[in-house]
Amino acid sequence: MGKILRRVMMVGGTITPPNIPMEWTWRQMAAEVFWNVLKEANITIKDVDLVACNYNDRAIADSSPGAQIADALGILPKPVVPITNACAGNGIASYVAWNAIASGRCDVVVSMGFARSDNYDAMEAMNTQGNYVDFDYLMGMTHINYGTIRDAYYRRKYDVPLEAAGTWAYQCNWYARRNPLAANYGKPMPVFEELCADTPDADRDRQATNRGGVASAMIFAGEDVARNYTDKPVFFDVAYAFRPPYIGNFFNYPVESMKDYDLAELPGLMTAAREAYAVAGITREAIDIVQVHDLTAYEGMMAIEAMGICEVGKSKDYVLSGGMGLDSKCPINTYGGGPAFGHGSAGSDFQAGVLENYWQITGQAGERQVKDARVGVNSSYGTHHSLDVIGVVQKGW
Repeated sequence: MGKILRRVMMVGGTITPPNIPMEWTWRQMAAEVFWNVLKEANITIKDVDLVACNYNDRAIADSSPGAQIADALGILPKPVVPITNACAGNGIASYVAWNAIASGRCDVVVSMGFARSDNYDAMEAMNTQGNYVDFDYLMGMTHINYGTIRDAYYRRKYDVPLEAAGTWAYQCNWYARRNPLAANYGKPMPVFEELCADTPDADRDRQATNRGGVASAMIFAGEDVARNYTDKPVFFDVAYAFRPPYIGNFFNYPVESMKDYDLAELPGLMTAAREAYAVAGITREAIDIVQVHDLTAYEGMMAIEAMGICEVGKSKDYVLSGGMGLDSKCPINTYGGGPAFGHGSAGSDFQAGVLENYWQITGQAGERQVKDARVGVNSSYGTHHSLDVIGVVQKGW
């Protein structure tokens, strides 16, 4: 890694509520969060040096998305860096923003994203997009099949009981009932025993729910200028790592270090976590709160193992002993997670975790507030962990 010239701080962020109107175009979604976050942080468009924007190609399909997004935001002639990297694209946009500031090139950068998952057949998209169609798809190894195989392998290898997955989903729902931005906010709590059942309905309820259309935005600034905009800035650091996408690649994969790949572990997330913690100057013991991108409860448990919150194969014990709870040493998914906050794809999956940690550290989390939270970590991934991103937020005042 090159030299980091200055620390990066976060000075504001916003996200749309779930199920925004179907008639909203991507331009409305993008402009809504962009102008809202500028207003929240008391920053003018003249202050913004760059926008890094992740988008879902089902919302905008064109060969020149950067210029179109810049026009929609009213930021021309300033640059927009368009990014598409599945559900982890938010994280890459944030990395672009962080790098632009840490390198000294920019002072103020907006990281944002938007996506729609309610204007097309989601099942068809998940089964045909993001696959190496010349191998995996022809073998029947679709997006959903891969996740099902990995969950089953993890569950069997570590003898994970359904009660652990049910507890994960139940705790996420408990937090969501205290988060007005969650998809399940205001809905009746699920029955715990039903979440732990060995039925297709219970299995579905232990997975992520859909947020529909969603957009989010965050503003970052150099440490030397951040305090001009807020008296409660937080430090932000981020790292990411790749690994081979899809199970088909592990048949005689040419990279020696990946030949012994274990479906029950997330090596890309482990690598990203080590680098993010090092850049942020923290250890696992310093972490007060964690948010993970969990399309299923089992993926969430694998994630906290990869992030060092508990030992590999031991997350079932962590969860069943109350480790996710508000009064635990390190609460997990206080925003509601995939099962209850909802899956936002390119529009929010990384940013939702960063924003929750930001609100927690700045004391804005209401009924789900973690006492004395100073360090928060979050994860996101794209295309079944072929790309993993870790964000670290720390109190800066």
